[in-house]
Amino acid sequence: MPIFKKLIFAPFFLIAFSLLIYQLNPLLQSYDIIFSLSTFTLIQLIIIAALISLSGFLFVLFATLAGDWRFSLPVGAVASAIPLIFMEKSLGLVFTVGILISVLLVSLTLDSALKSYLNFQPASLLGPFIRRLSMMLILAFCIIYFFSSNKLIVQNGFEIPDSLIDTALKMVPLPAEQTQLPNISPDQIAMLKKNPDLVRQSGLDPKILDSLDQPQNSANNLIKQTVKDQVQNFIKPYASFIPAILAVLLFLTLQSLTSFLNLLIYPLLWFAFLILEKTGFTKYETEMREVKKLVV
Repeated sequence: MPIFKKLIFAPFFLIAFSLLIYQLNPLLQSYDIIFSLSTFTLIQLIIIAALISLSGFLFVLFATLAGDWRFSLPVGAVASAIPLIFMEKSLGLVFTVGILISVLLVSLTLDSALKSYLNFQPASLLGPFIRRLSMMLILAFCIIYFFSSNKLIVQNGFEIPDSLIDTALKMVPLPAEQTQLPNISPDQIAMLKKNPDLVRQSGLDPKILDSLDQPQNSANNLIKQTVKDQVQNFIKPYASFIPAILAVLLFLTLQSLTSFLNLLIYPLLWFAFLILEKTGFTKYETEMREVKKLVV
């Protein structure tokens, strides 16, 4: 097969993979996406999962047509260097190593499978390699997400996003009597401000006193701040485990979305090789082989 046929899908893979890295980079700037339940966040995660599946599909398709890991591995090495362009140097370097290992393992195992199959069925032969590469890419990203979130929490501390508290309060409506502001006189508020330790003993942030002497703040804001302070105090002893928990949650989320989207890979593989055959880009040969059977 001419060289251009072996490499024709390499640019498409590199473009799709570059778009994936570009979409992943903002996730390293904050950990809020794990807690966000908005439609925008869901769409963003679906786009990332789709790009992961597409990158796996294009790489396996390219490697299959190349037929030799000596073609696919250099292209994979070029792709693994892309994070160094978009991401922070230390995180990009770790991600580069993870991508390179993923590409190496998939290239070598795929090359072995292409030399030993008996009947070429693209869905059953190539599908597992696409799923495997997708999972390994997600794992590699979640590793650097762990380091990134750990750095953010060490520098700035961990704070429950307001959006998560708002969603929780909407899902658990409170009785009317619990949504009224407490009846505290200005003198009592002034006394508590002078003795913030009394407020802290109740598990609250002394800043909540500012809400009591500002009429424009609603009872919902007071309840929201109270709930947030209670949750913050509860999770404070476990702050060191939070980056690992966030990374696991991200892995499960992306893996679930990618597994669902990968169901489309099987008809896509069948259709892609049908088009390649109909256009004369590829062809099939039927071989008759002798087999040896034991007869007693």
